[in-house]
Amino acid sequence: MAVEIAAKVKKATVTFTTQAREDASQATLTGEWDNWEVWTMKRNSDGTFSVKVNIDLGKSYQFGYSIDGVWTPDDGLPTVTSPFGTNNSILDLTETTAEAKKAAPKADRKPASRRR
Repeated sequence: MAVEIAAKVKKATVTFTTQAREDASQATLTGEWDNWEVWTMKRNSDGTFSVKVNIDLGKSYQFGYSIDGVWTPDDGLPTVTSPFGTNNSILDLTETTAEAKKAAPKADRKPASRRR
């Protein structure tokens, strides 16, 4: 399982990818960032399932996958026990806020002058 984060100024495009059994028919993603809405994941040619989601930077979020109805945390991230007795993964987007601000272009930068 993997999570890739492409930080922007106020949001991150997060690609969630999870490995599933060969006979798995569906996978979904749900998380705190949008009040646990269900995201249908696409099956990839390598057998994984993935989906891209735009998420606000500056916070940590709990989330998990449902693979054929079985709640599954991302094994590459820390977990916390949910109120339902299952484990939720933790997606930490607090540190990427500073990184995104450093990478953002400065509004007061002047264009380079042209040589004549």
